[in-house]
Amino acid sequence: MDRSLIALPLLLMAAPAAAQDGDFCADRPGLGIPACTMPKGQVMVELGIAGWDHSADQAAVEDDLAYGDLLVRVGIDDRTELEAGFGGYGTVRTRDRLNGGLSRSHGLGDVSIAVRRSVSGPGGPVALHVYATLPTGADGIGAGDWGAGALLPINLNLPAGFQLDLMPEVDAAVNASGSGRHLAWGGVIGVVHTLGRNLSAEAEIGAWRDNDPAGHATDLRAALSLAWQAGKNWQVDLEGDAGLSAAAPRHSLLIGMARRF
Repeated sequence: MDRSLIALPLLLMAAPAAAQDGDFCADRPGLGIPACTMPKGQVMVELGIAGWDHSADQAAVEDDLAYGDLLVRVGIDDRTELEAGFGGYGTVRTRDRLNGGLSRSHGLGDVSIAVRRSVSGPGGPVALHVYATLPTGADGIGAGDWGAGALLPINLNLPAGFQLDLMPEVDAAVNASGSGRHLAWGGVIGVVHTLGRNLSAEAEIGAWRDNDPAGHATDLRAALSLAWQAGKNWQVDLEGDAGLSAAAPRHSLLIGMARRF
């Protein structure tokens, strides 16, 4: 395993660095991402400690595990941030229901780069997020080719302390064959509410239509997540997803944390 995945928690537990005042703006947890951007000179490091997807149909049962997914976000002005994502160590275990055969893949995931810019002024509720993925991952773990996409996160305040989150998305997704791209599109809608001074919960529904040449499918899932801001610059989070269509994992569980510098 990459030694950086072992060293990262030590970095996150280092002595608190000075950070600008303001709301804690982490991408995780949840299916969508927020419209907020990092203030100029501020850094957010987000770590997916572990994630598990379980899928099953008449032909096969698959379990995908991921450890150490890393996202680094840096504010470059009052409304723009740059991001770099590093896929952690992943394993895929597939069991054929017909003959009982097992197949396994493992290795590091792909690298991604992104730019997010508020289109409604500094700290505004609407942003444009554009990303690209690079085919650096291991066979069976990475996508196999480059991909790209654009998201439009929207966060709207509602009465009684609720917040409505919307996020339409369109992607040039990598083909299942690992070569070339196709159209994929969809979005997320969610409602957030605080449960206490430092605890918030969000319920979401996400749907994505994937027009892969090997077969079109719709990934429909529901998610419930909790985020606990353990300190001014810390967050710990937990997310559980339930698949609502055949193309979605039957269930997923993710745990992670974020650290602001």
